[in-house]
Amino acid sequence: MRWFDGLAAVAIAGVSAYLVAQAPLRELEGTAYDLLLRARHEIYGPAGGGRQGPPASSPVVVIALDRETALRPPFDRLPQELWTPQIAGVVNRVLAGGARIVAQQDVFTATANDTLPHYDAHYLAVLARGAQQGRIVLGRRAPAPDRLGPAPEIIAAAGGDWNVRRIALYPDADGVLRHAALYESSHDVTGTVSRNPSLALELAARVIGERPHLLNGSTLLLGRYPVPGSEDNAMLLNFRGGRGGIPVFSLGDLHACDEAGDAAFFRKHFDDKVVLIGRSDVPRVRRVTAARFLDSAPQTRDAERCRLPVMQSLVGLENGGDMAEVEVSATAVRNLLQRDAVKTLPQTAALLASTLLALATALAVTRIALALVAPGVLVVLGGWGYLAVVMLARENWLMPLAQPAGAVVIAFAATWAYRRLRGRGLRLRRARSPAA
Repeated sequence: MRWFDGLAAVAIAGVSAYLVAQAPLRELEGTAYDLLLRARHEIYGPAGGGRQGPPASSPVVVIALDRETALRPPFDRLPQELWTPQIAGVVNRVLAGGARIVAQQDVFTATANDTLPHYDAHYLAVLARGAQQGRIVLGRRAPAPDRLGPAPEIIAAAGGDWNVRRIALYPDADGVLRHAALYESSHDVTGTVSRNPSLALELAARVIGERPHLLNGSTLLLGRYPVPGSEDNAMLLNFRGGRGGIPVFSLGDLHACDEAGDAAFFRKHFDDKVVLIGRSDVPRVRRVTAARFLDSAPQTRDAERCRLPVMQSLVGLENGGDMAEVEVSATAVRNLLQRDAVKTLPQTAALLASTLLALATALAVTRIALALVAPGVLVVLGGWGYLAVVMLARENWLMPLAQPAGAVVIAFAATWAYRRLRGRGLRLRRARSPAA
């Protein structure tokens, strides 16, 4: 019966691998990645075992148009579209403080100039000066000329469409945001396909000083860095939680800093940085991300205050997984600059690993006592999970986790059932033999 048991083990392993390759179980790899980020955080700390230091060492920072700002004067008396004079003052200070580039992700779709002449003059002038230096980029949520794009006057002040880029953040099938697109494809009237960098890729390319290009029409190179996930135009983001995250500054505090003339604060925190400005105060700009199990709320980012303390009444109102899109874009830029985007194995590798582990499990169940196999399976699964955490922390490699684990569990259950049925059949044949 040994040969028959071996054949059964092979068949069970094949069926197990086939089942975990189907969409329901395959999509669990996304949740497994989220849990791996948490496990890496617990074992290696907020920096995640990489070379990155505390938030102050991040090459990217965020200025949030947050709820706290909206509750402080003079913002509390104005709709957000009329915050442009205050934004202009802060952007001017940030540029003077040595920022590499400033990107306003959430750009207003209209200006106040039509009803309040010259109201936005200072804002448009700051954008024009920054654009002339190649240090201003605007974000767009939809392809041109969609009405969700920046107002024409703002685009013109920022130097035209060359300085406007698509935000390009798309959730996975389960609604969790884990990937960022690197470019968007468009067709002109002649049918020619062109690829324009996303906002994150444009910012990283300007900092590096080299334009990205596709190698062999698939792998995207940024400098000498082959960007992981570029074959599918979906870079897997490497989130870090708590004090290993990206510093978030409140626009209201920076406005008070600008009013006080504290240029030293801006030089300290924005010199040589990529600065993203965006909203974080409304649900429509907040997404559930792969960092949902991490402590990634803004108050844990260790961003030093200039003039105004944190509003204690707002602390704890935002949970870690609900992250502003501007922070996700900042994470994408940092991944590109620090070359630590997560690399993934092809689906065939996940299928091979699942098959081999399922085969080993099935063979063990057919030949070894169940009292020994069950603990052994748990040890193998634990060891595989720990290896996945180590590879993610040390090499930024994402090993398949949900599929191999699922294959092992299915193979164990199926082979145990086969062993029970085989044993029952043997006992029945032995019981019938004397009568025969």
